[in-house]
Amino acid sequence: MALTEKELSAIEDQLSCEKLLIAKCKAYAQQCTDPELKQKCNAIAGKHQTHYEKLLSFLN
Repeated sequence: MALTEKELSAIEDQLSCEKLLIAKCKAYAQQCTDPELKQKCNAIAGKHQTHYEKLLSFLN
């Protein structure tokens, strides 16, 4: 089943958002001095990476 232009555009927008969230969470993790908070930021970045990869799979 082919995606419509509107669906493709929505996926591309969401990919951009997920990519930004990954970058922000990784940056926050690098700035953290609290190990627990650092781990949480990295875990959140990992979840967004999973979301990004799932969205990307719709384009393949």
